[in-house]
Amino acid sequence: MWQVWVAAFAFGAALLLYALSVRKQFVQLREEAREAREMDAKIYRLYNEIEEMLDSFEAYVSEIHDEMESSRNELVAMSRQATTLYMQVMQPDAYPKPKPVEEPKPEKTEKPTPPPAREEKSKLSQRDLAELGKLEGKGKKIRFLMGRGLNMGEIARELKIGKGEIRLILDLDKD
Repeated sequence: MWQVWVAAFAFGAALLLYALSVRKQFVQLREEAREAREMDAKIYRLYNEIEEMLDSFEAYVSEIHDEMESSRNELVAMSRQATTLYMQVMQPDAYPKPKPVEEPKPEKTEKPTPPPAREEKSKLSQRDLAELGKLEGKGKKIRFLMGRGLNMGEIARELKIGKGEIRLILDLDKD
């Protein structure tokens, strides 16, 4: 009889060990399922964040595109104005001249007359002056003088025009 008891005890122990291993596998599977759910939740959150980032990026790109389009339109308008000014400078007879505004004459008071402005000697040689006289158009003359090493002020004095007009002509020639 004791043999039956030993066999029953051995069977019970084997059954207990089997139950413990099944329980351990169940706990592992439950833990893996929980981790998988957490991973799915993280992936879902990341997906939503990426979608939000893409939406905000698209809005930003659209905004930048609109700003660039607006700037481009402004530049086109400014280019047209510059072309008109350039044409007025280069072909003054083709455009009507504005009427001069008469300023009121100041009362005559005796002031010492300033000394006459001294005429500065040109830095150009006679040959360069002769070559300059042959050129037509302010743009060509300005480029010629710049090639001879004159700065903006010296070119303005030589051609008797303003520095702003020189810059305008040079800027328009770049295009």
